[in-house]
Amino acid sequence: TPLTVLIGFLETMQSIELAPDQQNRYLDLMMTQSRRMKNLVEDLLTLAKLEANSKVAAYTPFNVVAEMGPLRSDAEALSKGKHLIDFSVEATHLLMGEQRELQSAFGNLISNAIRYTPEGGSISVKWSVGGDGYGEFSVTDTGPGIDSAHLARLTERFYRVDGSRSRDTGGTGLGLAIVKHIATRHHAQLQITSTLGKGSTFTLRFAPERVRPVSASL
Repeated sequence: TPLTVLIGFLETMQSIELAPDQQNRYLDLMMTQSRRMKNLVEDLLTLAKLEANSKVAAYTPFNVVAEMGPLRSDAEALSKGKHLIDFSVEATHLLMGEQRELQSAFGNLISNAIRYTPEGGSISVKWSVGGDGYGEFSVTDTGPGIDSAHLARLTERFYRVDGSRSRDTGGTGLGLAIVKHIATRHHAQLQITSTLGKGSTFTLRFAPERVRPVSASL
């Protein structure tokens, strides 16, 4: 865990003298683990709040189109130029829900795709509304894909298909559990399709009652 690593480095620095370059290296590693711990605590708090709140999310207008800009900026910052990232908007409809929760759900799906897609791969993010009135926010990646045996358990807290890779990329193992709870509060379904060696698509599918034309919400 991050605390185990931090304690180990602190004990080392207390017990032996280190050259300045070694000290700087250890301090950098300690900072990385501190950020991991911060992310883990924040995700645990978010999940605890969601699990304690069984109420249906409020029907507050949320502009998905306007949110695509910040989501793209965050994605590019996390990717650091290692992936081809594409954002597509096929509908101007609003979502009716809790802004912070929807931002968290969308951000988690995108960050997961980036973390698990090797350098040089691509991530496609799309917002659309079908003829049946359902709104869909989907994230498709060209990562390694997920065996069908794992799909049913992906939204369990701390469940990882590849634990070592998740740790290497800074994941907490709670992102999809958070997304699932947010989806439930918004009358949405989290659908996952994946093919080994070709990639995965994660889709949040919102019921028509949660989707409104822009003009109808003004």
